[in-house]
Amino acid sequence: MDSDEILQKIIQIFRDTQISEVPGYNKFGYIRETISAVIVSRQNGEDTRIPFSKIKQGIEAVKVDKKVYDDGPASLRKYGITHINSPIWSLLRLVPKSDY
Repeated sequence: MDSDEILQKIIQIFRDTQISEVPGYNKFGYIRETISAVIVSRQNGEDTRIPFSKIKQGIEAVKVDKKVYDDGPASLRKYGITHINSPIWSLLRLVPKSDY
């Protein structure tokens, strides 16, 4: 599956379920989409804009290093994803590891 297909699948699942939650981590709610981002509510914080380009960057990180899928939000930092790494990592987990 290519990165655009995975991104579309992630957004579709998030839109349908309205929540992204990995057990043991904070959950994020779906608010709305724009042409270039999804807006999420944070369990502990303010609503946040997550650019699709950053989600795709996370998808590429998992494709290169499958451990990122399991190693938690901090694992995205070495791929240039900071500050919004928790919601992105949670979103990446909406699709099975095998899709990457």
